Amino acid sequence: MTTDRALLELHAVSRRYASLVAVDDVSLTVAVGERRAVIGPNGAGKTTLFDLISGRQRVSGGSILFAGRDITRTPEHVRARLGIATTFQRSALFEGLSALDNVAVAVQHRRRVAGNALRRADAFTDVADRSRQLLRQVLLGDHQRTRAAALSHGQRRQLEIAVALAIEPTLLLLDEPVAGMSPAESHAFVDMLDHLDADLTVLVIEHDMDVVFALASRITVLQAGRVLADGSPAEVRADPAVQEAYLGGGEAEELFRV
Repeated sequence: MTTDRALLELHAVSRRYASLVAVDDVSLTVAVGERRAVIGPNGAGKTTLFDLISGRQRVSGGSILFAGRDITRTPEHVRARLGIATTFQRSALFEGLSALDNVAVAVQHRRRVAGNALRRADAFTDVADRSRQLLRQVLLGDHQRTRAAALSHGQRRQLEIAVALAIEPTLLLLDEPVAGMSPAESHAFVDMLDHLDADLTVLVIEHDMDVVFALASRITVLQAGRVLADGSPAEVRADPAVQEAYLGGGEAEELFRV
């Protein structure tokens, strides 16, 4: 459930590469439980912005607060422990392991469960129970023993969400999660996200406008590394600057359909 309490705050955040400014003086606040989409044309700085939030890259200027804590210089692995989880466009699953074992490895790591390397990861009862719970949460409860390589593209993305949830995040960063999915898979994926814990904050980069407007309670539009617009889906849809700069004018009505 969205609250007025801020979870993530960016203050004048920038990222420069010599003369290239990829993210330019970006400020935004994301509330606890919010579903926020970040959209914009290719090269707008969306993925770089995510990298700055996750800690994969360092900011050139500005500051980042997470749950009131300054994490501007905090390493990526520490941010993960604090509750920031990320899924990327490229899969990071163990292809030869079952869906259950992929999640169990992540749960075991989170809980620092030590054990004999020859034992299966799901041999620990509490780890197995938590792993099955996460698979049910992402609607993969019937695919526990299916190898990751045998899952459909949409199911693999759902499994990646379960792995990300294993670290018990409060902020989930999704970089183009429905890329390559069929319309049916995209619909199922959005439905799955809708059933996640209401207190989990989700920040998503996405080009599919149907997904954006089905999922997001608020949208931030980037152009050339700067915030062009920020507001509710209705406000962004009606913004002439967004329609002109991001959608090229004539395509706005089709791409911003309800």
